[in-house]
Amino acid sequence: MRSKVQAHADFAPPAFFIPSLGLKGDLSPPSCTLLTPSMALPMRSLLTNPDRYLRSFRLFLEKSTEHQSMREFMERQLPDVIASIGNGKSTINVLSIGGGAGEMDLLILSKVQARYPGVAINNEVIEPSADQISKYKERVAQTSNLGKVKFTWHEETADEYESRMNAEKKSKKWDFIHMIQMLYYVKDIPATVRYFHSLLESQAKLLIILVSETLSR
Repeated sequence: MRSKVQAHADFAPPAFFIPSLGLKGDLSPPSCTLLTPSMALPMRSLLTNPDRYLRSFRLFLEKSTEHQSMREFMERQLPDVIASIGNGKSTINVLSIGGGAGEMDLLILSKVQARYPGVAINNEVIEPSADQISKYKERVAQTSNLGKVKFTWHEETADEYESRMNAEKKSKKWDFIHMIQMLYYVKDIPATVRYFHSLLESQAKLLIILVSETLSR
């Protein structure tokens, strides 16, 4: 199978960048699609059966070039996406929603560090799985050149993070927020996107990575 991709990009900040990931046989890099908060994404929630989701996702990884496509995007397009997020800042605030075991997070951070050498980075991670957080911490411990990065992990979902912030009457602003393969879990996708978009600084970016909706053989 192969994914049909369309490329639309708008770099006027703040903006959403949604790379569509290809399946095997599609060697082109993922595209960037601009999403407005009012656009509903036609995806079925898998909250009701997380075990089924995990089994399906493992099968998807076996049949797809998901990680390859994401890495190509990080290498080729991410530097342009983050080009202005840290201008004039002494600290760059990054929020990872559904950071998993940290593989993609650390790749993203390496690109932020390369663009803004010597600048401190505050990286907060929202991840509901204690096991994934443990693996993330192990990966950080084994990675060099992270001295300027402060990590904070929150064992909670995106919805729980929003509820906690509202209960505490907090609305911390972020320079870069990314959601990689996690919108499948949320109950209300447009509302979730609108909420996290509201947390962006003026030059910030919200990056959303999803599997392309349209597939063809």
